[in-house]
Amino acid sequence: MKAAVLAIRAGAFDGQGSTPAVSGDALGASAELRTSRSGDVRPPWADVAISGPVVLVLAGHAGAGASTVALAIAEGLALDRPVQLVDYAPPAQSGLAVASSIELGADGAGWRRGQRGHLDVFRLARRPGGDGLPLFPAGDDADRVSVVDLGWPLALAMLEGADGTPGKRSAYVVVTRVTVPAVRQAEHALSALGGEAVVAAVGPAWPRVIEAGCGPLLTDLRSRGRVVRVPLDRRLEVTGLTGDRLPRPVASAGRALAALLAPGLPAAPRHRRRAAAPRGEQP
Repeated sequence: MKAAVLAIRAGAFDGQGSTPAVSGDALGASAELRTSRSGDVRPPWADVAISGPVVLVLAGHAGAGASTVALAIAEGLALDRPVQLVDYAPPAQSGLAVASSIELGADGAGWRRGQRGHLDVFRLARRPGGDGLPLFPAGDDADRVSVVDLGWPLALAMLEGADGTPGKRSAYVVVTRVTVPAVRQAEHALSALGGEAVVAAVGPAWPRVIEAGCGPLLTDLRSRGRVVRVPLDRRLEVTGLTGDRLPRPVASAGRALAALLAPGLPAAPRHRRRAAAPRGEQP
C-alpha cells in the first residue's frame, strides 16, 4: 500500500510506464516548506495563531477543479458568517486570479487582497522565492472562517507528509473529477490525510464503472452522504472564474458542501448578513 501511495503521488499509476514531469512550482513549494531541523513539510500557518476555524480544500489530483469548489464553499458559508478565501496557488496558476469583484491591491505581506460581496479574497502577490510562502492572513475575528484553496503545489507537498493541521482546523475537502483514474487518486489522497473529509465530485452523476473503481474510504464517505456532486458548467470551463455570480447548480453544490461542514464550525452570528451581489449581477 505504501508503495502504491508513493507511485500515485509520483504520477505513475494504472500500469503506465511513464512518469509525468513534476512542475518547478510543485518542487519549489515542497522544498520551500521543508525545515532543516526535521525535514518535514511545515505549512505556512504553523507559526500563526489562527483564531477562527479553517477549511482546507485540496485537489485529489491535478486539474480537479478545487478553486471553483473552494469559492462555492466560501460563498455558501458567507451567507451567515464572516469568511475569507485564501489562495496558495502560484499567481500564474491561480484559478481565482479574476474572481474578485473589487481589487484592493497588495498588502505588503505577500498577499494581494480583493473582495467578492462580503467575501475577502487573498491571493499570493508573487511566486514564492527564497523566503518561502507568506504567513497566513489571520485576522482578529474569532468567528471568521478561512477557506483555503491550497493549490496543487502545496496540496502535493501536504500529501507527501505535511502536518496540515492549524490550531482549529475544521475540515478537509478533497476535490476529484468523476473518472476512474481520478477517484483512484482521490482514494490515495484520503488515505494520506488520515482523517474525516468531505468530497466534492466534479462531473456527471456517478455511473456504475466509477462506483466499481472507488476504494473503501470513498465508498464509506458516499454511504454516509459526505460526497457532493458538483456539476460541470460549460461557461466556467471556457472563461474560468470571474467576478460574476457562480452558475446556480455550482452555487447550490457549494451550499450543500457548506451545510456538511457547518456542524463543525462555531455557531453563526445571530444576525445573518446578506451577501452583496458579485460584479455583473443584480441583488
